[in-house]
Amino acid sequence: MKELSDNSLFILKNCLKKRKPAWLATVETINKVKHEMKFYNELRQIVGDELIEEGFNGDYQPNEYGLKLEKLIDELGKNLC
Repeated sequence: MKELSDNSLFILKNCLKKRKPAWLATVETINKVKHEMKFYNELRQIVGDELIEEGFNGDYQPNEYGLKLEKLIDELGKNLC
């Protein structure tokens, strides 16, 4: 299991506050407990939705926030292995 960095956890929590607040307590265990694949995939979907809505500038290139979201999606994907 690959642990998420403090920065990635911060971004993930912000995404969840905005999109799925009921999951905030569960995310506290993300670096301590191996969750099911479905859990990580759902988190990736939530972060992906945030990326689509907030992560691109006017010419459809990832902005700074978008690059951080992409990194988080990758980190969550590594927990699927």
